[in-house]
Amino acid sequence: MITLYPQNFFRASLGVSFAAIFILLSSISFAHADEYQRLEAATKRWVDLEKRIAEERNAWKAQKGILEQRVLALEAGLDELSKSLENLDEASNIRLGEIQNYDATLTELEETREFYVGKLEEMETLFAQFRAKAPDFLESELETAFEKLEAANPAALGERAQILIAAFTRVEEFNRTVTIDYVPRRLDDGREVMVSVLYWGLARAYAVDPQGTIAWELEPGESGWSWNERTDSIDSILELVRVYEQTRPPSLQIVPAKVTQRAEGGNNG
Repeated sequence: MITLYPQNFFRASLGVSFAAIFILLSSISFAHADEYQRLEAATKRWVDLEKRIAEERNAWKAQKGILEQRVLALEAGLDELSKSLENLDEASNIRLGEIQNYDATLTELEETREFYVGKLEEMETLFAQFRAKAPDFLESELETAFEKLEAANPAALGERAQILIAAFTRVEEFNRTVTIDYVPRRLDDGREVMVSVLYWGLARAYAVDPQGTIAWELEPGESGWSWNERTDSIDSILELVRVYEQTRPPSLQIVPAKVTQRAEGGNNG
């Protein structure tokens, strides 16, 4: 059994107190150390968070600049597109007006073409009728014109008109002049002689053999020229031919003729 005296008791109590205080301080030190570590970790997280925020902010600023440039470019593109659309609308209206004018012009051209087609058909009909009763002297030229018409494109109105105009021009030249031709002629007795045919345009013609034994008066008709023998005018027709050929001096000759004048109310012969 231990007996504690007052002095020893005080010392023992003081030792216990110091031990308790030491334990308490140690506990406080450990507590402060934990708080510091937590504070340091929190501070580090905050610093990292601020760094990330700054990085995100800088990246956003860069992206924002790019987006703003793109927006400006898109706005400029939209302005140009709007202007282009306005120009296209104006051009479309202009083209629409031109198309309407072209349609009107095309309608006029079609009407004009129908008119000339009708006139050309009339000329072709007249050409066919004349070709059927044309003198032998023009036969080859008219046949050539006919072949050209057959070979020409039916839609080529200008080409066909030129062919017909050239043919009728040649006919008109023939009609305005006196023309001589030399053709073979078979007689009723079977003999074939070369005769001289003197055309007075398209009105009349006279033919005679070189010996002056037979003569004809030629008259145009619906199916060609008819040869009418004129035994009563052989000498005058032969002399007429020789004067034209300049083998005789000019002289007055009386040959058979018939002049028909067309007038209102009938024909006078």
